[in-house]
Amino acid sequence: MAELFVPKIIDELGDVVVKQLGEKINLVMGVEKEVANIKRKLETIQNVLHDVERRRLKDKSVGKWLEELEDLTYEMDDVLDEWNIKIQKPKNEGTQQNARLQATFDIALKIKSINEKLELTLKEADQFKFISIGGIPDSQRIMTTSIIDESEVCGREFDKDALLDQVLSKSSSQGRKGVQVISVVGAGGSGKTTLAQLLFNNDKVKVHFELRNWICVSDPFDQKRIAKAILENAGKSSQESELDPLIQRIKETFSGKRFLLVLDDVWTEDDSKWKPFQYSLKDGAPGCVILVTTRSHRVATAVGSTATHDLGMISDSDCWLIMQRLAFANKSGDLCKKVESIGQKIAEKCKGLPLAAKTMGSLLRFKDTVQQWQNVLDSEIWQLKEAAVELFPHLYLSYNELSPELKRCFSYCAVFPKDHVIYVEEELIGMWIAQGYVLPRRRGERLELVGREYFNNLAMRSFFQELEKVGDEYKQCKMHDIVHDFAQFLTKNEFVDFGRLRSFLTFPEIGRVVVPQNLFSRLKCVRTLTLSRRGLAEIPAEIGRLIHLRHLGLSNNNFVALPEAICDLYYLETLDISCCRMLSCLPERIEGLVHLRHLHNYVALELRQIPQGLRKLTSLCSLTWFVARVNSDDLAILKDLNRLEILYIKIEGEVDFGSAKLGKKINMREMRLIFSDGTHFIETPSYIESMEPPPKLERLVLYGYPGAQLPSWLMTKSHANNLTRLFIDSPGNISSLLALWKLSSLEELLLSGAEKLECLGKEFLGVTKALHENTEVVAFPNLRKLHFNYLPNWTNWEDLSEDDEELEVLPHRILGRISSLKTLDIRNCFKLSDHYSNKTGDDWIKISHIPRVHISDEY
Repeated sequence: MAELFVPKIIDELGDVVVKQLGEKINLVMGVEKEVANIKRKLETIQNVLHDVERRRLKDKSVGKWLEELEDLTYEMDDVLDEWNIKIQKPKNEGTQQNARLQATFDIALKIKSINEKLELTLKEADQFKFISIGGIPDSQRIMTTSIIDESEVCGREFDKDALLDQVLSKSSSQGRKGVQVISVVGAGGSGKTTLAQLLFNNDKVKVHFELRNWICVSDPFDQKRIAKAILENAGKSSQESELDPLIQRIKETFSGKRFLLVLDDVWTEDDSKWKPFQYSLKDGAPGCVILVTTRSHRVATAVGSTATHDLGMISDSDCWLIMQRLAFANKSGDLCKKVESIGQKIAEKCKGLPLAAKTMGSLLRFKDTVQQWQNVLDSEIWQLKEAAVELFPHLYLSYNELSPELKRCFSYCAVFPKDHVIYVEEELIGMWIAQGYVLPRRRGERLELVGREYFNNLAMRSFFQELEKVGDEYKQCKMHDIVHDFAQFLTKNEFVDFGRLRSFLTFPEIGRVVVPQNLFSRLKCVRTLTLSRRGLAEIPAEIGRLIHLRHLGLSNNNFVALPEAICDLYYLETLDISCCRMLSCLPERIEGLVHLRHLHNYVALELRQIPQGLRKLTSLCSLTWFVARVNSDDLAILKDLNRLEILYIKIEGEVDFGSAKLGKKINMREMRLIFSDGTHFIETPSYIESMEPPPKLERLVLYGYPGAQLPSWLMTKSHANNLTRLFIDSPGNISSLLALWKLSSLEELLLSGAEKLECLGKEFLGVTKALHENTEVVAFPNLRKLHFNYLPNWTNWEDLSEDDEELEVLPHRILGRISSLKTLDIRNCFKLSDHYSNKTGDDWIKISHIPRVHISDEY
């Protein structure tokens, strides 16, 4: 992706020269002149890249020229890596003098070669007459209209009726003042525009509203264009060139009239752009409705929605109806019968996306034999020449509007198998960073935060599905098959030379992959390497030659040690050795991994000794398995690791937490304390009570906690205000939970395996008799999820009254006070299940305000 890498390399060229001069290393002779020439050429190319990207799909020769340029940028990126490493090498090692001279010569030759290739690339560009940055791109979004053939719509009867009822009831003039804003929110291609068209053209709607106005908003949100369109659609000419007079004319035109205004395809989240229109339309007659279609709930919030209609996917049978109406046009009945079963399977691949079904139907219209239909079913869609751009119109519209960084991050997702569950931070964002696609906007900005913004942007544009959130953060997702095909189509022409690969990934879904013996000597340019679940008994020392490596995934393998050579991976940022249950030690020279930021070693159960060199890895943000042994000073290793954000500690006996300086780790957001089996205490363990915890902790897991009471620091003001998740799993001696109601920021609470818990008292929610009589206590004002699992002796949950001593009904009065509760999960609680499973009766009514209540007799 030249649009991304060219400006990145321009910046890095200057940085590496400054480093060389600053270190007083004359590594590359005459470097300033060569670098100046390269930078000048790259800046010239950068000015035309927008036009190049615009023309690459229409002109194959432009596409080929761009591929050659991208190869050059990758080559330059590799040279810069090598150059940086050489600068960091010790400068006064006489035994390495010859090696340093050779390195100087090699890098100089490579820079000279790249300079010459760039010269040729610039000359070749002359023939294409590329437009420089000032040119006007011709990539426009398809504009929607209000016109629709209702007979072509399938699977939206319920949505149409529900929205029609909503619009007409919201627009009732009886006591309804102000303009109602109703947003239809759904994925790209799910039929939002179609649904709005059905409503706009409904006979009842036509009679009900004095004015109906349809505007395709699109992106960017051009205020003047939209204002003029609103006036012109209302039959008013608009000669004004400034926004303010246009807004005044809208106000005059719509004042006192009952109107329906449809704003189709809204993307902006900037409510300030919407406020002028809000002002101009506020004086309509009672019952006015603005209907907004968008892909994002955040947009719906920005436009001040008074109601939202979430649009889901249609059924496979409705997809097939859409497809066959198009595909069977002018075809014989005999062929239609023969291909029906194939067509139904193709309809399943559309995954409920109406636009995908329409596109597939259009493609199949030109397939006249059973074998041709079968080929569509069996083949990768992007391989079908006639499918190229036409197959992905809705995806191209979104893709073309992305920044170069987002384009590259999206297309990179083609490396994952279809239906692969993608872990957003640990996997996807980490790989984006490893490839150099995530660019900080200012020095020192955390790349993970920037990468998460990238992901959220792509998710908003419906490039991902089955999004799973924990709190406000996406944790995992999938890609729709058709979206995945589109990503593969975008990357199909990238070089496949094994020696030039920048990612080498293996996945459990694709079955057994035999790792070649000489793999590490061949992957010279690789940035990301994952060999998880490969049954590897040994990691060869040759891995140390992969000098460009940033992300190394070796989880779930059988090796007992890592080679010392792994510490030569100067750029390594992520090392994943989680679930390597036989691994007993880390390399002694681990301090050589100066850029390591994430050490994922969770459930590396035999890894009980951490080398002292770990204390020097001050860039470390994640450490997911650290054993603290009794009568040792292991925790002192953590003293200076002040960038830690995630830390899991296995505690083996009474340890001294003072040397870890946890209280100074202001970046720490998540901590797990895992206590060894067999440790029993009557009260709160003193070494835990005296621990100074991280001050801004948001997520805390206590596994196997041995005390009878939770530590008092859990209730201090800082933790009460910051802690959003608290999981207490298998606490051996806890018989009550006092005062947890003070955790005002808590969103999720789990208590599992507390075998000694018999009664959950009123104090748990801060409801004592005195409090009940004198003041109103708001317990857990932000709680969203409440889990109680495997509490075999729990028989009583006290309510405000003295009734129901056995746990046969829920404490309705208390639950009613937790107004923020969104999910209540009742599993394997037979009396409760019997009481509520029919979802009828007075007791059910008392908990029916909770949006999601799950009742099951199974775990």
